[in-house]
Amino acid sequence: MTKIAKGKRPVYLENPQTDKLLAIIMALTGEVSVLHERLDTIERLLEVKGILSASEIEAYEPDVKVTKEREQWRAEYIARVLRVVQEELETLNKT
Repeated sequence: MTKIAKGKRPVYLENPQTDKLLAIIMALTGEVSVLHERLDTIERLLEVKGILSASEIEAYEPDVKVTKEREQWRAEYIARVLRVVQEELETLNKT
């Protein structure tokens, strides 16, 4: 369940739209940073333990089931990233 902040969104820059864009970029940056560290850890552990090499990971081809699961995750992720824009559209549509 997604948490929704109550009250008005704080504005730090002169333009509220720029603030929203910055919020989206920072959400993406945080997600990518965490994913990068976790993926790096997993790849290093797999190689050290002799389970998989970097070249095997690069050569992996997902099957249809994996592709569909990834597409579902991607759609949900994009919805989270663009939450700020979606909230704005919902507010505009109510008026």
